[in-house]
Amino acid sequence: MKKSKLWALSRSVVFALLPAAVRAETNLVPNGSFEKGPPGQGQFPDWGAVGPASNFSNYGVAQTSAYPDVAEEGNYYAYFRGHPTDSSQDCLGTTLNLKAGALYDISYYLGTDGPTQGTGAAMWVVIGSSFGIDLAQDLMLTAYYPNSLSALPYQKFHTQYLATNTSPILSFHGIAATNGIASSAAILLDNVSVTLAYPRLSLNFMSNNLVFSWSSTNSPYRLQANASLSSTNWLTLTNLPVTVGKNSQIAMPAHSGQQFYRLALP
Repeated sequence: MKKSKLWALSRSVVFALLPAAVRAETNLVPNGSFEKGPPGQGQFPDWGAVGPASNFSNYGVAQTSAYPDVAEEGNYYAYFRGHPTDSSQDCLGTTLNLKAGALYDISYYLGTDGPTQGTGAAMWVVIGSSFGIDLAQDLMLTAYYPNSLSALPYQKFHTQYLATNTSPILSFHGIAATNGIASSAAILLDNVSVTLAYPRLSLNFMSNNLVFSWSSTNSPYRLQANASLSSTNWLTLTNLPVTVGKNSQIAMPAHSGQQFYRLALP
């Protein structure tokens, strides 16, 4: 059961928002940091979708050596050095197992290991039902055009994604040069992560009722209660959220005695 931030309600109807206990969410991208190696062209263990360009394909996993040929973290990273002449890309993707209506944090790091100015170097990051760039069914997360006279350090890209598909493909489409231009530089990719996130839980009082709400409609999240933070005996309430505008909402009579509340994803 996944958890969110907590609300505490006292007997005197004074409440406070407490930070959730610090814990790491599971990364839903197997080998998202490429640490399984081994180095080599086309070496992507646990990545289920690999589609090289039609010509001049050159991408794979490399091991950290000297800057700028380094991982953002760890010992390995992915590189995209292909320079196709037919508008194709070197494509890398993974199918995610998500819950429709839930929020997810998607992040990754992009950089380069040399000059890319005037080469047409680019990386497109897409999530959706196709292993491609079909904006009729896919969402473009990042269009990265480095175009620099020198290597660019890693930059973190982050998006909060509302899942509409239970098994979308997160894919990376990269070229280091195009239109017949050869380039020794590569676009670098590291630390791809997809983790469960939670909408912000709000609490208001209305006609002696507690009104919990969070931004999401037809939400799969459920409200849990516990009398003590030292206990693991969280109870999933039977109250189902209703849609009010763009929010999900649960109203219930105020509880006598201290109670803590949080969202969870069954």
